[in-house]
Amino acid sequence: MLAEIKIATEMEALNKYKETREKLFNQAGISPKSNFATVNDSDVKKVHYLELGSGKPLILIHGGLSHSSEWFPMLKQLSNHFHLFVVDRPGHGLTDPINYTNIDYEKSSINFIHSFMDSVGLQKASLLGNSMGGYFAICFGMSYPERVDKLLLIGAPAGMNRWVPLMLRLLGTKGINKLLAKTFAKPSISNLKMVHRQILVASINQLPEVYFENCYHHMLLPEVMVAHRTMLENVLTIRGWKAKYYLTDRLNQLEIPAHFIWGDQDAFEKYDTGLQKAKKIKAYTFKVVENAGHCPWLDRPGECSSLIIGKMYE
Repeated sequence: MLAEIKIATEMEALNKYKETREKLFNQAGISPKSNFATVNDSDVKKVHYLELGSGKPLILIHGGLSHSSEWFPMLKQLSNHFHLFVVDRPGHGLTDPINYTNIDYEKSSINFIHSFMDSVGLQKASLLGNSMGGYFAICFGMSYPERVDKLLLIGAPAGMNRWVPLMLRLLGTKGINKLLAKTFAKPSISNLKMVHRQILVASINQLPEVYFENCYHHMLLPEVMVAHRTMLENVLTIRGWKAKYYLTDRLNQLEIPAHFIWGDQDAFEKYDTGLQKAKKIKAYTFKVVENAGHCPWLDRPGECSSLIIGKMYE
């Protein structure tokens, strides 16, 4: 009986997630295909991704506690120019669950992108990464530069700054995080709005209510919170980002140009220090988006889309 109740609850969560995702995409005027790829040499075997558009391939890699739906404001404009592969990272969205305990996070991130590209037949593609997705993109670009056409990083990439907002450091601390999961970290729309205000966007006023509903139902998917918790425990200490995953001292090893799009109100790092770190890369560009936070396209989707399209055509 308990097993049947669990299955029914999980199915209800999945259906609610898909239902709110469809409403969100309808409002955005898009109809992406929901696909699954079977991958090898990765910590997961089944990867979910959204596919739409045609032209040069562009892989979108979302941030740490998010999922593929978060890109919704830009997908219509970008799909008019490019063939989009919008992945759910391991343990997020509809991709296989994962427990990051005792996993080499950098190696896992590289293997994930490599195996996904192989599975969908992409020998070379451009990468667009936000936050933790930026970490995935940079690590892959350093390991397989021959497979990256354009490297685009929107919002401060994870791993470029040892400092991390206190909220995430606490969520990455064993024991404390389980207590917090019962209070401000408990899945709810009000908590999601609070997190967005504090660390993700400059303003939530332009985000539709169904977006937060979709984010909420994403958090209720089976094992998603386990992936979030163990990921943060893997990469963070109470002091901040772990030294072994720190990227800034290795940015000079990046052989391909990197194009940064940075919100002027990014809660993870100010654009002026971000620019100084970007200068370690042999070839880079750096654009600041005004009145925008860590996910600048949620604040300024039109401007961010235009910047991405411009760089893709250079």
